[in-house]
Amino acid sequence: MSRDEAGQDELICRTLSTIAEVDAIADQWLAVEQCCVSRLSYFQTVSWCRGWIAQFCGPNGPVPHIRTAWRGSELVAVWPLMIAGGSVGLRRLENLGEPHSQYCNIICRTDVDIEAVLAVLVADLASEGQCDVAVFKPVPVGSGLERALQHCPDIRGYENEASVLDLSLYASSDDYTAQLGKLQKRNRNRRRNHLARLGELSFSVIWPDHPDFAELIALGAAMKRRWLSETRRYSAGFAMAEYETFLAGLSGNADTMSGACLSVLRAGDRVVAVELGFIHKQHYYAYLGGFDWDLRDLSPGKVQMDMTVGWLIDQGVEAYDLLANPAGYKRSWSNRDVKLRGFAVPLTWKGRLYAGAWLPTIRPAIKRLHAMLPEVARRLVSLGQGMTCLILYV
Repeated sequence: MSRDEAGQDELICRTLSTIAEVDAIADQWLAVEQCCVSRLSYFQTVSWCRGWIAQFCGPNGPVPHIRTAWRGSELVAVWPLMIAGGSVGLRRLENLGEPHSQYCNIICRTDVDIEAVLAVLVADLASEGQCDVAVFKPVPVGSGLERALQHCPDIRGYENEASVLDLSLYASSDDYTAQLGKLQKRNRNRRRNHLARLGELSFSVIWPDHPDFAELIALGAAMKRRWLSETRRYSAGFAMAEYETFLAGLSGNADTMSGACLSVLRAGDRVVAVELGFIHKQHYYAYLGGFDWDLRDLSPGKVQMDMTVGWLIDQGVEAYDLLANPAGYKRSWSNRDVKLRGFAVPLTWKGRLYAGAWLPTIRPAIKRLHAMLPEVARRLVSLGQGMTCLILYV
């Protein structure tokens, strides 16, 4: 083999840090994501990553740190990361899109040695001089990235999983309904009948080219914010300005059944629930759901979820993914889970404090304390919501 031929097979890592660099390789990035076999990779697509960078990586914002692997002039793998600032000047290398991205993963072509690619992309992380700590979460157990990070310290006490409903078990939406238990059928029929008293129920799924897509995204986000307020919860993701603008700008295609789509449930002319989801490789991510809080006793959100699941089955989608952070309602809708891990690699003394004390002990304690605050105290601290979100995010 000649030296030139050997050089063509050598894998090298290049880091992208600007949107112009992303645009320059967008077509190759798209080819890699289409070739990648992992279904848990929507948040590594060029549509999601470029949109997030354009919306949130402005002056004083996070800086893209996208590690790419190349074989000669051919892009073979992408690991989207970013450098984000935090409290007391601490700088973190973390999943691009945090806190909005739901899986930390790598996308890779199938015609390349995945272990060699992982070695190239993960190499020299400990010598990343721009950061105090490298934090990777949530990483799917069994993924190539998990294998590559095995030598890295786990986040102590980090326990997470995604709840998934396997839709491949059902031949059709009617088959799905037929397999429900008697009590489940009765409850779901009761909810629909009670909600229908407000007007005839109509369900539709729309895509980004629909003229009402952006408006209904904004409505869904407003519904979610109302729910957060009424239940006295806080979300770092919703605290970031122009979140709805970012979501409305995502791509989706009804012909290829891929990308962003929006489930809309109406009772008469009234929109009572919406759900923004992403379809990627026949895998659906239930990303953002909202319902009319004034109708909460009629469970419009559950009715919408039931209709969305039926629609997905009939479209040949094979999984309904309720994403990370386990909850009782998620388990009630799922029949399997995806275990997730978190890794934290300290690079400086500040990073050691962050990885050894803040992430596993102090931050969870603050969240527990916040959850225990009495109603009066919650209202008193509501004025500091932005700061609370910042603390819980970091």
